[in-house]
Amino acid sequence: MNQLVIKGSLLIDGTGRPPVEKGAVRIAGDRIAAVGPENEIGSPAGLPVVDCGDQVLIPGMIDCHSHLSMDPTQENWPARLNDSDAEQALRAVNNLAVDLKAGITTARSLGDRNFLDVVCKKAVESGKLLGPRLLVATRGIRATHGHGMVGYPFDGPDAVRRAVRENIKAGADVIKLFITGTVRTGPELPCYPSEQEIAVAIEEAHRAGLRTAAHCIGGKGFEICLAAGLDCFEHGYFLTDREIELLLKSDRWLDLTPSPFFTEERIQTLPKEIADAFRKDRDEVARRMQVILRSGVKFVAGTDGMHGELAQELDYLVRYGASESQALAAVTRNASAVLGLEETVGTLEAGKFADIVGVQGNPLKDIRALKKVRTVISRGKLFSPQP
Repeated sequence: MNQLVIKGSLLIDGTGRPPVEKGAVRIAGDRIAAVGPENEIGSPAGLPVVDCGDQVLIPGMIDCHSHLSMDPTQENWPARLNDSDAEQALRAVNNLAVDLKAGITTARSLGDRNFLDVVCKKAVESGKLLGPRLLVATRGIRATHGHGMVGYPFDGPDAVRRAVRENIKAGADVIKLFITGTVRTGPELPCYPSEQEIAVAIEEAHRAGLRTAAHCIGGKGFEICLAAGLDCFEHGYFLTDREIELLLKSDRWLDLTPSPFFTEERIQTLPKEIADAFRKDRDEVARRMQVILRSGVKFVAGTDGMHGELAQELDYLVRYGASESQALAAVTRNASAVLGLEETVGTLEAGKFADIVGVQGNPLKDIRALKKVRTVISRGKLFSPQP
């Protein structure tokens, strides 16, 4: 079994315990064997050592909301989601490599076309493809008249039930629903699927032991999903005070993805009328995010397809009220809980997968340190040493 020791100037294990000065991690195969001060971990004779110098070691980061074949930096990128399977596969291969280089060692992909994500997941697991470990949703489920470019239309409870079962058979790890749009189209936020369709999808997923997630920015659809037992709400851009209070009492998770409203690089590639709608809603989304972050709601974070830019999402969260420790937990410990992987990833502890990232700077003092990834170890393998 291959072993090595990785050490840095500071180690943040992600559990909430105080950072360890001159910390080290001993790896055996793809797992962590020991974590602690360098002088306690030691380096048995002949054991390779990766000395990261003044880098800070943290758990591998988790992107809770990805789409493998999406690239919002491309001109009119929503239309590119209709590209051929071959074109989308090439994008996915590139995107996965970009994510891993940025310190993302686990990602939850919440909708891709034609089961592309299942193929990518198997390729990563077999070592044929470079990228984070993946949890995949396969086809997103939406109403014919509803939102969701990476979703497929299914109408009526029977069709939705069949879609969920087909997704599970194809290899889905999570079931993704599209409930609302993304920007405001009026004072009310439409809920596109019926109450029965939503309930059937969640019931079917839970009976098979799968968790559920839903694109939902607020409105009537939020309360329907909450009552039906949805596990994780995605985006939540326009949640009202009442909806935030309901979410807080329910103890469910909210996956925050700020960049669609705040990252101009992804907005300016949209058709003008759509880009203008995002810019128009930006201030309201900022205000609602501030309320959410002050409320105590449990949250994690995702890029919604801005590959390699998870650190920027956290920069926005801190800007609008999250602490650095909350932001880091949103892509480590808490993220692993949302994915149901808390026993294997999300913290640096003995027995867990050896997913370790070295960054320049202390993210507990300045979250922007996460933009300076220098070392990436995924499943015990060194992928990006950049001393």
